[in-house]
Amino acid sequence: MERVPVDVMGPFPRTDRGNRYVLVAMDYFTKWPEAYAIPDQEAETVADVLVEGMFSRFGTSETLHSDQGRNFESKVFAAICERLGIKKTHTTPLHPQSDGLVERFNRTLAQQLAILTSEHQQNWDYHLPLILMPYRSAVQDSTQCTPALLMLGRELRTPAELAFGKSPDTLEAPPGRDYARKLQDRLDSAHSYAREQLAKAGLRQKRNYDITTKGRHFHAGELVWVYSPKRKKGWCPKLDSSWVGPCSILERVGEVVYRVQLPPRGRKVALHRDRMAPYRGQSLPSFPEGRVQSPRDPAQRDPRPELRSPPSGSSPQSPKAPCTSQGLRRSRRERRLPPPPRLRDCVVPSGTRNLLLGGGSVTMVKCYFTVTGWLSLHAVVISLRYMFGCAAGKRGVFVVV
Repeated sequence: MERVPVDVMGPFPRTDRGNRYVLVAMDYFTKWPEAYAIPDQEAETVADVLVEGMFSRFGTSETLHSDQGRNFESKVFAAICERLGIKKTHTTPLHPQSDGLVERFNRTLAQQLAILTSEHQQNWDYHLPLILMPYRSAVQDSTQCTPALLMLGRELRTPAELAFGKSPDTLEAPPGRDYARKLQDRLDSAHSYAREQLAKAGLRQKRNYDITTKGRHFHAGELVWVYSPKRKKGWCPKLDSSWVGPCSILERVGEVVYRVQLPPRGRKVALHRDRMAPYRGQSLPSFPEGRVQSPRDPAQRDPRPELRSPPSGSSPQSPKAPCTSQGLRRSRRERRLPPPPRLRDCVVPSGTRNLLLGGGSVTMVKCYFTVTGWLSLHAVVISLRYMFGCAAGKRGVFVVV
């Protein structure tokens, strides 16, 4: 139990004992899990359960790893770790992969709780010890050993042995005074084998991660965008931006962790590479001191150029008028498309003719009529009369040349 990750699951339905949350802890090396039902997730409650439930049985850990929850980052929890000589570490914000071991166990624990308590959800805390027992006696993929063997030096005697008997490869406890020495040798060999399997599993997981990752390395002084999906009350989440920036990278803390300075107050945080994107601008904009940059602040100056109208009394064509920012103007150039095959005899010069259709609609047609073109146009007019329901003698269809 040298390095232990901890986390809190919940809230669940309140049980008869008054519990609503589950405090989860696990040893990184042996994969030995611990789960405690607690009434709340306050810092005092979490610290008391860890001291009385885990540290009193297995001894104090060297390192305690958690997320950045308020209960784990409180002064009370920090004081407990300082007195017990425990080094407290935490994950980067919004990056649960940094605590993947306990997060994966949380999913397994939630699945087993749902199976056992789907019909009676008010007594889920009674089933926690029964769920932990098969997990402790199951062979882990990374170590190729059971947590019980690595923690206790022996396999757990499970109810399955009563029905199916012992496994043939299960070793009996050696009698006599050589038991302690043989137990120590067995633990040493099991730990050595587990370390080899953990190293192989780490290389395999890194290789699989590198296949799909698209991250890049950043350098000190580089500008980046930071993903920070914070929701504010009264604002629509779909219309709110989840990226903050540009932010300046101060240093590289680890292989994929960087210390970043967030605008506008210069707060320094450690972030994972997955939460950053390169900034394509030229330089970091300057902000007034004591001024909080917010896109919703009406007093904030828009970084885009302003579109100003020319001053009164001056003509845009006058050379004496002051030069201002020119606004965007729609192009007047028309799209020139080739005519369809049925109108290939029609040439399109600058002349205009009016074509009145039954129903009152007027269409401006630019064309130059030839003999063949006139016959084609006459056929089109006859077709349009039937299309718009123009009976002969009611609403005339005529051409003004």
